[in-house]
Amino acid sequence: MSAHACITLSWDDGHSLDMRIAELMSRRGLRGTFYVPRTAERVTLSAPQIRDLAHTFEVGAHTLDHVVLTNTPDGRAWDEITGAKHWLEDVAGVPCTLFCPPRGRYTNRHLQMMDRAGYHAVRTVELMSVDWPRRKGNLLVMPTTLQAWAHDTRSYVQNAVKRFAWRNLWRYLLHGRTKDWPALCGVLLAETLRQGGVFHLWAHSWEIEECGGWQRLDEVLRLLGDCARDVPALTNGEVCHIIEAERVSNCV
Repeated sequence: MSAHACITLSWDDGHSLDMRIAELMSRRGLRGTFYVPRTAERVTLSAPQIRDLAHTFEVGAHTLDHVVLTNTPDGRAWDEITGAKHWLEDVAGVPCTLFCPPRGRYTNRHLQMMDRAGYHAVRTVELMSVDWPRRKGNLLVMPTTLQAWAHDTRSYVQNAVKRFAWRNLWRYLLHGRTKDWPALCGVLLAETLRQGGVFHLWAHSWEIEECGGWQRLDEVLRLLGDCARDVPALTNGEVCHIIEAERVSNCV
């Protein structure tokens, strides 16, 4: 990839507090993607709220009923993956091309299901990455930079080792070793702007509520909004479109 940079955000679980997130993002001029299941362990967005969200932001699938795919028989997993796409397109009235597996758990078999279901990209929970989406078969696999949550060092190390993501581990050891995610955000954002790549922040709105993190989140969103005057703030899908456009351009 070239040295250009962008900012994207994503939010999982379709909690009703996502509407508050959307308001904060709109205020800062930010773009992003909301991954919405039909039902989950906590209250989810109503159909009118999903339609309102889809007018301004991108909505992606998160299974029908927030199931962990690796704990689910293949037949049920297929129904959850395909059903989520059809349900969300029917409710939101827009195409659904992105999928995010709950808890970030999936196998190559599930990727094949996502491909057959008609998705173009899958967002993972790989942390400490500033990489652009990577192609795997017909799908683009999108890593993330940071979760808005106070992970300890062990969590970041395990996340990198599980994925053999040694650059991510080095990036954490170089810049991180802290549970202060807003501080990490500032450092990683600066690196992305300097070297190029994708700064991708993700979270759950219900976690922001439970940890009393709204003020800290708004401070981070203000920082991202300021940076978005110089680099584009995009939805997850728009980031993937850049990869597709460059691939087509290179093939011409």
